[in-house]
Amino acid sequence: MFEKDIIVKVLSVLIAILIWFLVLDQDNPFIERTVTVPLTSNVEVLDAKNLQIIGSSIPATVDIRIKGRKKRVDSVSSGDFSVFLDLSEVEGSGIKSVDVGSPEYTGDKDIIILGTNPTAVRLHFERVVGKQYPVTIEFTGSLPEGYQVVNQRVDPGIILIEEKEGTLSRVGKVVALVNLNDLSVTKELVVRATVYDVEGKPMSQFEGKYPAIVSFDLARKLPLVTPIKGKPKTGYYFKEIIPDPSSVLVIGTKSLLDSLSRIEAEAIDIEGRSETFRTELSLNVPQGATIVDMSRPVTALVSIDPLSTRTVQFPTNMISIYDSDTTGSFEYAIVHSSVNIPVEGRPELIQDLKADDIKCSISVKDLEEGDHQVPVTVSLPSGVSLRERPSVTVIITAVAQETTTNPTPDPTPAPTPGG
Repeated sequence: MFEKDIIVKVLSVLIAILIWFLVLDQDNPFIERTVTVPLTSNVEVLDAKNLQIIGSSIPATVDIRIKGRKKRVDSVSSGDFSVFLDLSEVEGSGIKSVDVGSPEYTGDKDIIILGTNPTAVRLHFERVVGKQYPVTIEFTGSLPEGYQVVNQRVDPGIILIEEKEGTLSRVGKVVALVNLNDLSVTKELVVRATVYDVEGKPMSQFEGKYPAIVSFDLARKLPLVTPIKGKPKTGYYFKEIIPDPSSVLVIGTKSLLDSLSRIEAEAIDIEGRSETFRTELSLNVPQGATIVDMSRPVTALVSIDPLSTRTVQFPTNMISIYDSDTTGSFEYAIVHSSVNIPVEGRPELIQDLKADDIKCSISVKDLEEGDHQVPVTVSLPSGVSLRERPSVTVIITAVAQETTTNPTPDPTPAPTPGG
């Protein structure tokens, strides 16, 4: 009997583990992904051997295939890897296949590296009287405020200059010049690279010899606007919303970017909320535009604070009385010298609220002589509300009216005959 209990317990644990893995695979399954990573090399070691790469150049990137749980794989970026092409073993001329080094993962996510493409690079090495120079991009002119150039690339990234050794020793840099005023109508420019000497002067013997294609994206920094919908819980108010980041860099054509003034997120629902919270935003990106660097989520901190309460002492002599008797038959008096006005609102509005900011009135229409409990009509500044309608005791007293009696005139004697 004891052994059967043990078996049942072991089977229960195994079944629970199996169910856990099944749920995990549904919510966070294993996926594969390809990450494009920059390829670095020690191409400078070829200089000491008077070797240069001819024809095809070293690839700028390699693809790394990884596998793991979806949430972990999605958070991996190209900056988490380094891949190195070691050229130190190349000794002579010819076409050689150089193995791409194993990728080094520097991130902290639990992933599996499945492979690299390509695993080797075929390069043509020759002993030549020449030297390779990287082509850099330099800009002239200016862009409107808030605009910038991103993702700039130049092809080829390296050019081989073959010349006399004395001439090559004077070469300082090779530059692809781009006029920023031309960026509004195209995303790609064909230019002639300019070779400068070590003193920064153009070398005329290389003028027009080295074509290059410069590609880029035009971007504009736009503020991020986050609307809200709904109302917080009674007794609370929406204070502010702070998006993180507060602005985003948007890629698009010049005409599209000119038409935009902001990027708006979908409205955040604060219905019934009673505390501050952070939420991830979904951006409404216009058609034809893209957001630069969406590797981290865009969030917003929504501040919900409780309303402040306060009771203001309001002098009753400032209360306006309406609908009173116009014949002067009654007098009206409010019993107490002040009345409590319970209010609530934002702290900055409540703390500075004074009786002069409030207007109160009562109506005594159709009220007869005697004591009456009359509700007070209260008018408050914007943003301040009444928690409970107050009332005052009004004493109505009849005013005695004086009666005026007109004297009776003496009768006029009747005339006598012959008189």
